[in-house]
Amino acid sequence: MARKKVYSDPLDELLDKLSNGDFVDQSVHEFNETVNETVQGYQETKRSKGTARSYTRSTYSTKKPIIVGSVETASYDSRHEQILACLSNLDFTGYAAGKKDGYQQAIDRYIELVKENGNDMRKVEQMVVDDLSTCMSKMRTVTVDGYTQGYYDALGMVKKVLYNSKLARLRELSNKLK
Repeated sequence: MARKKVYSDPLDELLDKLSNGDFVDQSVHEFNETVNETVQGYQETKRSKGTARSYTRSTYSTKKPIIVGSVETASYDSRHEQILACLSNLDFTGYAAGKKDGYQQAIDRYIELVKENGNDMRKVEQMVVDDLSTCMSKMRTVTVDGYTQGYYDALGMVKKVLYNSKLARLRELSNKLK
């Protein structure tokens, strides 16, 4: 006895029919309509599965903001200056517009926190960790909006900037000791 397929994908079914020669007696126009209807129905099914969410998932990932290269590799007098420069010079090319507001809000918040705390980044680092855990719990819910996704992405960027600035200071100290 053959096993029955549990999952049926419309595109796989169309390819199976094509392999079996089920379209031999159809005209090119009829075959084209069948293919278009199947693909269109498949895309609508994919979209309807995501309707419970406030955004539509896609098969491609959007490009996340990056630090302008010349700013990231520049030399700074202090860790404080490096962090501010990196957070203030982000390239948003290709980033989703719906997420940009949340991203910018988080970046602006942490720029202010860095300014307030001067050279002591321990408090800022702890706040990033706390915010990441809070935001992660929001990301696990069924409804995630673009603002929250952008805010979460920004927290990841802030964490990366803080870590890279620490590494840069350690590298600088190591070079001085040589």
